[in-house]
Order: sequence, then C-alpha cells, then structure tokens
Amino acid sequence: MKHLPFQSLYRPDFEVVEERHGHTRLFPHTEQLPILHRALNLEFRTALPGRISRVDRTSDGFGKILLRVAALMFCTDAQAARTDGLQLYPLLDLDLFTRVSIVQQITTHTSLGPAHRFRFYAGPDFFPEIYLSDKRLVFADHALQRFYTRVPNPIEHGLAQFLLTFYGSPSIGLHVGPGRACILFYHGTVLAFPYKESADEFFITTCLTVNEINDLGLELPPQGFNLHYQLPFQAPRLRHWSPLKMMVDANKCWEKKSPPTTQFAACKHRRWHQTAAYVRDVVEKGGHGPGSQLIFADRVPGPNALEIKPGQTEPQWDDLEGCKIAYPDEDWEAIVADLETQRHVLKRIVS
Repeated sequence: MKHLPFQSLYRPDFEVVEERHGHTRLFPHTEQLPILHRALNLEFRTALPGRISRVDRTSDGFGKILLRVAALMFCTDAQAARTDGLQLYPLLDLDLFTRVSIVQQITTHTSLGPAHRFRFYAGPDFFPEIYLSDKRLVFADHALQRFYTRVPNPIEHGLAQFLLTFYGSPSIGLHVGPGRACILFYHGTVLAFPYKESADEFFITTCLTVNEINDLGLELPPQGFNLHYQLPFQAPRLRHWSPLKMMVDANKCWEKKSPPTTQFAACKHRRWHQTAAYVRDVVEKGGHGPGSQLIFADRVPGPNALEIKPGQTEPQWDDLEGCKIAYPDEDWEAIVADLETQRHVLKRIVS
C-alpha cells in the first residue's frame, strides 16, 4: 500500500496513505483529508500579507482576485513538485472564494487498464467532483501518460500541469479522426483529448498534440463545453468567449503545426513566504485594482472564472448571432441544418 512522509512543518511524523476497495484505489485516504487540508491551509494562510489573509466571502472582486492569484501561486509554484505525492489545486467555491484544495485521485483497475477520476477536497463543506457539460469525467491512464510524454511541461509537474490544463481551460468538441475530442489551447499550441461518450460520462482515451492530429473537422455551431459543479446542467446561451473563434484559431494553429511558445525551465523550489509577498504586485501589474470584478465563466458555477478589470464590462457572446451580423445575407438556419453548406461557409470563415 502506498504511504509517503507528509511534507509539512505543521504535521511532522505523519504519512500520507492510500485507500483501497477491491479494484479501486483512492489517494490520499478519505479519512486523512481533513488533517492534511488543515496543515496545508495553515501553511498557505500564515504566509499571506494581511490585506490578502483578511479576504473572505464578503470581500470585493479585487480582494477575491488577490486571493485567487495567491492560491494559484501557492499550488503551482511553491507546492507543485511535492515529495509526498499530493496534488493541490486552487478551487473557487460557490461564493467565488478561492480555497486550496487537495486532489483525491480515484483509480479503478479494469480489463483495459487503469482509469482515473478526480475529486477536490477544499473542506468538509466543499468536496466536489468537476463535471463537463452534465457528464462525469474519467481519464484512461493512457491519456495521462501521453500528456506527460508528448506535451512539454515543467519537470516534476506532470500531473499538476495536466490538471491545470484540463480543468483550467475552456474547450470545444470537434471531430478528430474517426471520433470526437475536447480541443483546448496550451501555451500557444493546440491539444486534443479524444473521448468516448456515454449517457453520463466522457471517457478521455488519449492526448494528441498538433503532430498527432491527422484531421480536424470543423462544424457549425462548434460544441462549447463547460466545467461545472452542480447537476443537472443547462448550457448557457450567452458566453464570455466564442467557441467559433476558438475553433478558427485552433484550426490555424493545427495547420501551422504551432509548437508551444513557452520554454519550461528546470523546477525551482521557492519558499512560500517569499513568493507570497509579491502577490499584490503581480495582480496590480495585470491591471487589476479597486473596482475589479470576479465572476464565474459563462455564469456557470465551476472552477473557471473571468477577471474583469476596472472600467471593463462583462463580455457576452452568441456565436450564431455573431455570424448573422458578420454575414447578414446568409440563411443561417439552413446552414446549421445542412452539413455540406456548412463546409462551404466554414472555408470562407476560416480564410
């Protein structure tokens, strides 16, 4: 059974262990989560500057953005390469209050190999599983391994980078080869995660980069996905982003075989109390201050949020209405209903 020394000054001489039920393993053990979370939360909160440590659910948008960025820096910079096997994730709760969560990996051994699900422990009152457009997400071990080997990422940060990529990005669904895949951007390039869809589940089978994607099928309207906490789910009519624009940009990126724009250096282990002192500088350098707002992406409670700078308005986008405005002479109801007509129109849009 897996057991590793817990990496925390607030809980010395403690080991992180796994939980087993038949062919299913859970890491870390469910009964350990409150103990681990309390120690890690103390480590996170005690190093924060006073302005950020006082942020609560009633704080304004600027305060919540400060806390969100602090939690992101803590999880991805100071804590990503842990020696105890724990993965941390900055998670928004239903009040847009960011919590440091512990990722519980649930692995089931099947005849086709291991399959993984993830839950996020952010306290006894918030322990969600994140769904994709009304369905549970399950990842084949093959998908994780292909991400580690095919996608450039910071050394020692494989699973942490995978979680940030998949759960932290908007995605669309398109035809890739004989099936469909989630398409998302990664540091200037495009990744595809082919899936098998059932009534209540997306089973992600592998990870493809621009070098392995042989065919990218465009469609109108493109399928926009949402990550969310609550069931049942209803897709929003208005979004903060355009699936159509994302599809066009992804197609251009794929045709050019664009590589990642980021050069990942070797992992640097930084002390959190030193990093925490720069959180406000990072946020203000990004243009935020009093008057900034934080809202859920597409107004759907989930892990993704939109940060709105002072003076900016909330974007709203409807792809079909946008097409009607850009191409007023087209019969868009007929275009959406007919695949062959879509192909001709898409050629013009993409070009």
